[in-house]
Amino acid sequence: MTEQAVTLDEETVELEFVQLREDMADAVRLVIRKRGGVTRLLNHPAFLACVVSAGIVLLVLGVLNGEAAGVGWGVGLTAWTVAVFLSPGTSAGRMLEANRHHGLIRITVGSGGVRMVSEHSDLRMGWANFGSYAESGRVFVLRSPDRAGNCAVVLVKQGVRGERGVERLRELLDRHLARV
Repeated sequence: MTEQAVTLDEETVELEFVQLREDMADAVRLVIRKRGGVTRLLNHPAFLACVVSAGIVLLVLGVLNGEAAGVGWGVGLTAWTVAVFLSPGTSAGRMLEANRHHGLIRITVGSGGVRMVSEHSDLRMGWANFGSYAESGRVFVLRSPDRAGNCAVVLVKQGVRGERGVERLRELLDRHLARV
């Protein structure tokens, strides 16, 4: 195995943060939104609105007509929609609970890759560990290089040091990864 060093230079950007539920939920929503195919469709707000509307209509018609099947389908579609809508927050809560022991996280992003240091870990990852990145209002998500592009690292914008830090981080990511 070859050692991958994260070199510190003038283009290095440093972040320091404690993971918050809102940041992790935003990262989960971002990963879902940037996936393609069925996952993206099933989580699209317009699709969910249509499904919950159909569920409510079936529920009301089932109650009015005394049809158990209509009530069952109405309850099922409505419950499924609510579950899908709440899943990013639920997933974020589980991720946060699993990683809470790390405490304060310090991440250094440089020309050689990413270094993440916490109370219990020191992890270095070269750019080859990532396939692309996505950005939301709260976070940058460095995605794995596999076809699914699942989340590999979450960079919380609130943790960026310096006034121009977020812009510098975006420029650095653009140099090394494709934006999706």
